[in-house]
Amino acid sequence: MKRFILVILALVIALVIVSGAVFGLFIWRFTPQIPQASYPEPATATEARLQDLDYLRRLPEADRSFSESEMAALNAHIDELEGRADTLSEARFLMEVAAAAAITENGHTNVSTRSTMDRLNSLPVRFAWFADGLHIVRAHAEHADLIGTRVAAYEGQDPETLYPQLDPYFGGNDAFLRQNTAYHFAAPASLHAIGLIDRPDTVSLELVDTDGTVFSQTLSVESEPTRFFPVYRYSLAQTHEYEAQSAHDWRFLDSATTEATWYGRHPPQALWADTLDHGGAYWRMRNVYGDPETPLSAWLQDQASSLRENPARYLVLDLRANSGGDYTLAMPVMSKIDELVQPGGRIYVLTDGDTFSAGIVTAFYALHSGGENAIHAGAAMGDDAQFWAEGGGNGMRLPNSDVGIFVSTGYHDWENGCTDWSRCFWVNILFGVEVGSVEIDLDAPLLFSDYRRGIDSGVEAILAAEAARAR
Repeated sequence: MKRFILVILALVIALVIVSGAVFGLFIWRFTPQIPQASYPEPATATEARLQDLDYLRRLPEADRSFSESEMAALNAHIDELEGRADTLSEARFLMEVAAAAAITENGHTNVSTRSTMDRLNSLPVRFAWFADGLHIVRAHAEHADLIGTRVAAYEGQDPETLYPQLDPYFGGNDAFLRQNTAYHFAAPASLHAIGLIDRPDTVSLELVDTDGTVFSQTLSVESEPTRFFPVYRYSLAQTHEYEAQSAHDWRFLDSATTEATWYGRHPPQALWADTLDHGGAYWRMRNVYGDPETPLSAWLQDQASSLRENPARYLVLDLRANSGGDYTLAMPVMSKIDELVQPGGRIYVLTDGDTFSAGIVTAFYALHSGGENAIHAGAAMGDDAQFWAEGGGNGMRLPNSDVGIFVSTGYHDWENGCTDWSRCFWVNILFGVEVGSVEIDLDAPLLFSDYRRGIDSGVEAILAAEAARAR
């Protein structure tokens, strides 16, 4: 008996050691290995720039998304920049660093918007993209009459044809690009630096008012630039910290109206649930970790328990503006979400261009579980089914300019499944699903013409589909 106990104890110890070793290997494998930036104090601005470029050349040491050809392209790009390091304006340098990170065309491998945009100038207005165009959504008090107008021309160019020209400076897909170029329209120095507009500090706009009136407006940049903030559209009718700290009186959309939409309700809450007409249930997740007071796992389990007792006729999973988190927290419920609706009941997965990272993976699990009863509604997500991620929010920072670059260490393939242990994020190999080709089944993007009137285009399209199904 004593020998048996010793054998069991030895096996338990061995299992603990092996498990610890595997976990340690996992952490090491997917934690970015950020190279040390060991440079002497630069004597000149040019030397500082050259040191930053030399360090930028080491980006593939931390980011595994670079192929051999992309590493060659990165080195060629930096070679060219080093040859004119003494002539690059700050705006041009920032944009060229963005272009270097974007060589992999990976949405998670990009410069930090905050560490770049805050160094540039800014107009006395802010823009946001909707399905019906680029709109001014915030402005200084003296330009409050511009709020709500659509931009028909920016320096004589249609924004719809201007934004794709920023593609070389963004990794990721078109939906991600479109949403995030709103920052650059508010910082003309960035567009001027890469030759898209003629002036860095004054912009001529052709605007269309809500009644259809077309008029022109010329705006000059702020004398004291206001720091940038996330362009998620649900927060457009809130005072932002950086505006309150600025020297300017910022105005914005009517919060009483925008918060009447399902999309804009309760801006501070990441998680929210409600009921819908025709026996529906509504879950909104703006991230995949929850709030400090409301952890995601517990919230999802509570919502799921309620629906298991009384299944919904249909369930709307609203993942618009979900920037990500830890998808393993959502996986247990999402992988069985089909159990929460009545037989034949639909599961609507509602997304937009701000649905990103773990938000996308959460959508894939729900679509896979829902099978033929799952409806992908809204608009295309901010990344495709294949991407690199798992940088853990860690990244490189150039030693002198302090520009941050997010990096990626693990590959995802949610269309075909991921099986390559040398590339794939190991959690996906063990627990991933093959979703196949993912398209929008119910085209229901958020329209500004509705949003400003308190109408949620995405949810209204779903309600209309369910009303028709109920007849």
